[in-house]
Amino acid sequence: MAIFSIDMPEGYLGPANQLTDFGAIYAGALLISAVVVAAGLLRRVEWLRNLVPVAFSVNIGLFVPALVSDPLLAVLLIIWHLVLLTQHLFPEATEIGEYIDRPLGAPVDSVGEWWAAYGPPVRHLVIVSVLLTVAVIGFELSSHWVALTVSAALTLLTVVLSLRFVLLSYAAGQRAIALLAVPLGLSLVFVGNFAVALALVGVYHLLTLVAMVVRGELFRELLGVFFDHPAVLIAAAFVSIILLGTLLLTFPQASATGVPIDPLDALFTATSASCVTGLIVLDTPHDFSTFGHAVILGLIQVGGLGIMVLSTFAAVIIGGKLGIRGERALGQELDIHDPRTAYRLTTFIVISTFVIEAVGAALLAVVFVTHGYGWGEAVWNGVFHSISAFCNAGFALQSDSLMMFKEDPFALLVFSALITLGGLGFLVMAGAFRSWRAEGRIQWSVQAKIVALASVALVLMGWAIYLAVEWDASLAGLAPVDKVMNALFQSVTLRTAGFNSVDYGQLEMATVFAMLGFMYIGASPGSTGGGIKTTTAVVLLAGVRAIARGEPKVVLFKRRISQEIVYRSAAIAVVAVLVIGLSMFILLLTEDIPFYMLVYEVVSAVATVGLSIGATGELSAIGKFVIIFVMFVGRIGPLTLALLLGGGKPSPVTYPKTRLMVG
Repeated sequence: MAIFSIDMPEGYLGPANQLTDFGAIYAGALLISAVVVAAGLLRRVEWLRNLVPVAFSVNIGLFVPALVSDPLLAVLLIIWHLVLLTQHLFPEATEIGEYIDRPLGAPVDSVGEWWAAYGPPVRHLVIVSVLLTVAVIGFELSSHWVALTVSAALTLLTVVLSLRFVLLSYAAGQRAIALLAVPLGLSLVFVGNFAVALALVGVYHLLTLVAMVVRGELFRELLGVFFDHPAVLIAAAFVSIILLGTLLLTFPQASATGVPIDPLDALFTATSASCVTGLIVLDTPHDFSTFGHAVILGLIQVGGLGIMVLSTFAAVIIGGKLGIRGERALGQELDIHDPRTAYRLTTFIVISTFVIEAVGAALLAVVFVTHGYGWGEAVWNGVFHSISAFCNAGFALQSDSLMMFKEDPFALLVFSALITLGGLGFLVMAGAFRSWRAEGRIQWSVQAKIVALASVALVLMGWAIYLAVEWDASLAGLAPVDKVMNALFQSVTLRTAGFNSVDYGQLEMATVFAMLGFMYIGASPGSTGGGIKTTTAVVLLAGVRAIARGEPKVVLFKRRISQEIVYRSAAIAVVAVLVIGLSMFILLLTEDIPFYMLVYEVVSAVATVGLSIGATGELSAIGKFVIIFVMFVGRIGPLTLALLLGGGKPSPVTYPKTRLMVG
């Protein structure tokens, strides 16, 4: 496949999709040699094993000249062969030893026996099959019948070889592995569409590979590290989903033109979607295809709910558990100490999210129909915008965001309701729902009271400021009722959602300045929104009030707030400011963009708001990387970043107190 796909017009391998005489002879000899070596190793002819590194070395030399004409593919092939060569020269002793010592043809009755006999080579074939599917179907590396035939043959062979592992795992009680039947069954349904069928089998192989990797000791050790350090787990989970999204968005099918999107732009978009921010460097409705929109929507949904929450919900559905350390990690992510409460809250989060998004999608579908869309297109737009609004992502399928609804109060109210529900926090919604079911009325906890009052106060303040300052600016030309509604919508979306229903190019500088504060505060904890959070801001303000009154403790609603929470709030606010300051310093060095536009962009990114006044499209490559980092920090949380960088345990030593002059 590599010989056939690599582009070497003036060399011995020839252009892509063409096979030279040398290439055909070399490929045939390599294939025959592989069959002979494999057959010999099965019969324990050990000296044949020495031919394997020779073949890898020759292949590396074969692709070195192609670095001039096809550098990307040549580098990937050389790295791949170097990895294989390293694995062969430095094998995993336990696996290889078990494999060599096991009698050929011995019966296999358990997963462990199968793994000892066939695990490593079949796993290798699964990896190759996944990579080949990504290359041929995803990146459309070659559409020649030879490439497609080789891919299909290897895919079917790998399915046959791995199926025994799947069946034995299911028999051993691993019921979750039955989900592998879904993509495999769908591939039979779409057997008439070769590309779709092969892609679905590729999904089966990918999930099978995950099941195989989970068996490894290295994975268990890594999982133990993650569970012991939840901050690392959160960061690693988001990095993984961002990289996966970047890969999918670089597929030609994700582009509206069929030309692959620049990897940096794909990374920026994947980060913005996974971190539910909404900043864009490409025009979402016109630069991405329907497949690209679906990828973005999936990233928004997973990023909004959180990978840990979705994984826990999946475990609950199939009757599994996370284990003690996994429950502790989940509790830290949800800020809950009781594992039973964490499981119940996880289920509530997922179910309530899907219910709210479904209702919102239905209402928005009707809205789009009234604006001239057909029902099919209206339903898709309703689903996309409902998920984007509830997850506070800010992505829209219109180039001007939601400006088409600036004279539609009902549409603005639906969007506002979705954004508000997504930004309140699941703990607050769960507590209110539970007390209402049990007692017929809502019992408000201290957190619920703070979140509710702070949210209402911020919306009212933003509404009043925007309406007063923008009445004859960005709201000019609208009827009084529409001015009031758009001002309300902008106040709601400002704190973390990132939609706009008016032209931000007409904003007054006073409004831009005020927006920075609202974006910095953001939504509430445990929600899909960003910012330092409403409770953080309230605790800090309450701390200032306590100092002004000479009180030693911070009290809210007749409840004393622990010093730990006060310190935590101060740390979050300070780290966020430090991230903003460092990012601004770098951007001012690298970008030729006005200061006010850059600071707006950075605050919008760190608060995962997604609003922009024109700087995003003008960013250089360095500027894009800076904003990508800021969006990532905003999503995992400034405190998580501090924990990642600190990583130490508190010292047991107590030192004498002293006094310092401050302020």
